[in-house]
Amino acid sequence: MSYEVAVIVPVMRRPHRVVELLNSFHMSGHRGRAEMYFVADADDDDELAELNRVQANIIVNSSPVKTFAVKCNLGYRETIEPWLFFIGDDVEFHNGWLDAAFANDDGSAFISTNDMFNRGVLAGMHATHPLIRRSWIDEHGASWDGPGTVCHNGYRHWYVDNEWTAVAWAANQFRYAPEAVVEHLHPLAGKAESDEVYQLGQMHTIGDRQLYLSRLGRFAHAS
Repeated sequence: MSYEVAVIVPVMRRPHRVVELLNSFHMSGHRGRAEMYFVADADDDDELAELNRVQANIIVNSSPVKTFAVKCNLGYRETIEPWLFFIGDDVEFHNGWLDAAFANDDGSAFISTNDMFNRGVLAGMHATHPLIRRSWIDEHGASWDGPGTVCHNGYRHWYVDNEWTAVAWAANQFRYAPEAVVEHLHPLAGKAESDEVYQLGQMHTIGDRQLYLSRLGRFAHAS
């Protein structure tokens, strides 16, 4: 079967989230137009066991670098669908999200969905969970690293979304789809408990921010 969208889910040590996420995805009314791929680390035994148990699509990250950015790039390289959608495992798909994302198509290659949390997203200015056209990644890149990149591999987790948002705006490719709701169930939104994975990301917030600001100064005017 040919799919329109590859849903890329970098995962780490949250096997308990797999079934709930898959159920939400399958019940969301995408009408067979999207397929989900989990990007898991080669040594994440419990996660891989659960993904195999439910016969999920698995992309194995064999790199010693186990970051969100590295896994997004790997997911892009290992799939073929013309669109990619990047999320974490802590989301809930609302019914009709995909139809809403592609409604009012103006040709933009980068579509921000509504995560119901981030203030920048709600204002129509930022993207935490974007749909990105593959051909635009191929030819332009969704990061300042240029063609063939979704994320700069130097980020641990945070500020990946700041960079791909800045790149999309500079290229005049950003579009917000407020009715395309993929809700972010994040502890900062009061919708989940913090765990070791969230805490790991937060440990590197300052470094990720410094990296983003450095890259912004170097590349923003050249995008």
